Amino acid sequence: MPLLPQLTGYFFALASAFLWALVAIFYKDVGSKVSPAGITIGKSLVAALCTGALLCAQGYEPAGQQTLFFLVISGILGISLGDTFFFMSISCLRPSMAVLMTTFIPVLTLPLAALFLKEQLSARSWIGSILVIAGIVAVLSKGDPEGARGRISAKGMIYSLLAAACCAASIIFSKCALASTPALEASFIRHLSGLAALLAWGIMTAHLPAWLKPFAKNAELTKKLCVASFLGTFLGTWFCLLGLQFATASAATVLNSTSPLFIIPLSYILLKEKPSKRSLIGSLAAVTGVCCILTAG
Repeated sequence: MPLLPQLTGYFFALASAFLWALVAIFYKDVGSKVSPAGITIGKSLVAALCTGALLCAQGYEPAGQQTLFFLVISGILGISLGDTFFFMSISCLRPSMAVLMTTFIPVLTLPLAALFLKEQLSARSWIGSILVIAGIVAVLSKGDPEGARGRISAKGMIYSLLAAACCAASIIFSKCALASTPALEASFIRHLSGLAALLAWGIMTAHLPAWLKPFAKNAELTKKLCVASFLGTFLGTWFCLLGLQFATASAATVLNSTSPLFIIPLSYILLKEKPSKRSLIGSLAAVTGVCCILTAG
């Protein structure tokens, strides 16, 4: 592969990881005033509108019934449930910890891929899983007084694990669908499916007005959500796709998994959270583990 396109792919993959780390801090502020379901609805709407506009400009081919089914299930699992659980975890945990917990996603994806996609687990995959778990344990341990700022929330940890499980299952369904549809179209269908499922649930439970009420009362809050949604859900996903387009899939995916490395300096600069040596070492171990998993033969 020529060097220049490959470097371009690396740039977009790293930019995607940086944006996801940045918007986690934005969502922490929004999450103190809006319910997790309300955040998911808002960000999904912004992303669907932006992705839809991009598809109108380049053209759109309807997906087949089976592909559509896989993407709808993926959207419900990854967006309606996974994203909502993630925002619930951010309301209970520091943004740096919540983002670090997303490194559990590739660990949980391994057994699902082996079971449903018949992918074999290599020794490197197992080593990577151990490194991810060890890194997370290091960050969450009581020996992190500088960065902890209070006790670890058990509820936040459970939400993080539920988010990781839903996203891992969503990846399996997405992978089945991407064999027959472009990634941008798949992203659009997933956003619409996740949005529709949450809106339907909100209407059936009569919770929708309460979810959306903060946006109607606070224009500044709506503006913050739109900025975060544009940067992360839309632009971050688009940069991820550009990274995959110009670089090898393994290299781009590894670089997309470096958000925990970005969240530490961002939390220090924006939130004045001073990281400890333990959290730094733990984050590096977790990212190294993800690299081992995603580059396993």
